[in-house]
Amino acid sequence: MDKSRKITTIVLWVLMIISIAFFVYMFVSIDSETDPSAKAVELITLNINWAIILFAIGAVIILVFSLLQVFGDKSKLINSAVFLVLFAAIIGIGYALASSDIPNFFGVDKFIANGTVNETISRWIGTGLHVTYILLGGAFLSIIGFSTVKLFKR
Repeated sequence: MDKSRKITTIVLWVLMIISIAFFVYMFVSIDSETDPSAKAVELITLNINWAIILFAIGAVIILVFSLLQVFGDKSKLINSAVFLVLFAAIIGIGYALASSDIPNFFGVDKFIANGTVNETISRWIGTGLHVTYILLGGAFLSIIGFSTVKLFKR
């Protein structure tokens, strides 16, 4: 086992042992389900925060290694750039198709009054919907296209 793999394994075991210790300590501290006590509530919060920390660490590691992979190979970098430009174009098309009109529905006055809904937000909601429709349409067409190509290859 090489050195980096050994270090990774040790770190993962330490994180798992800490997680199990937090969980067991919390589980033992709960007096009853109906009245878990303030200490148990604090330990539940600690476990939730620990899970958030682990998630953040995992997300950062994924991003760093993904970027290292992409920048390590020129063809992957070009493919990534093409997909980013394509996605930006899809967002641009969705933004162009979106309307800034605020929809009329029951209770909209409350959202307009507190600033939750305005023309900008309405346009970005429309953009998100149009981007979703475009991507779903592309996925549907690719399924049909690949199925058709597979059918003719036989």
